[in-house]
Amino acid sequence: MKKVAFSIEGKRLEVELEEGFANYLQDDLIRNSISFNQDNRASELLRLYLKALKQNYDNQKQIEELLSHISTFSV
Repeated sequence: MKKVAFSIEGKRLEVELEEGFANYLQDDLIRNSISFNQDNRASELLRLYLKALKQNYDNQKQIEELLSHISTFSV
């Protein structure tokens, strides 16, 4: 487990995550200009959250399409 800490509009938050996911999260936040050493706006984190949800939605649709396609071959 690894702790990740950052500030959102004056509140310091710390979460403990599985190490691989924590590293992935830190890299993604850095790529999206989220700072671990200074305050971040809630609107920026909301934007990133919605971006992640959209990516998850798109991935789920692709999985469903692939499963549907695969099931046509197994008959």
